[in-house]
Amino acid sequence: MLDRLLNTPAMLTARGALTGMAARHAALADNLANVNTPGYKRKEVPFEAALSGAVQARLRARDRGARIEERPFRPVVARDTLTMGREDGNNVDVERELVQLTDNATRYQTVTQCVSMMFAGLKLVINGGR
Repeated sequence: MLDRLLNTPAMLTARGALTGMAARHAALADNLANVNTPGYKRKEVPFEAALSGAVQARLRARDRGARIEERPFRPVVARDTLTMGREDGNNVDVERELVQLTDNATRYQTVTQCVSMMFAGLKLVINGGR
């Protein structure tokens, strides 16, 4: 019963998004920490397309009645080797990293508020609307 409540498409998407944004936050923090490391190539976590594909595959399996395996969503961390950087080979731009970090934190906070509202709705139903 609880499994049916927690494995809705919205909850699966929110869980995967939070995992992806946490990985992105770690990558952005690594980039900022290595801004003065010669030869360092910035990290990226472009997880949105992979998350969408994983959620769609799970929904198709559910619709077919197939057994759904529990596998946590694991975003891939990639290196940006295409962007030109400074003469020392480092391609971290502090301003860009800070803007992306702020954007990512705002998105993370928005998703956590949505999850909180979903649980508040469940609590309301469990308590009979009181």
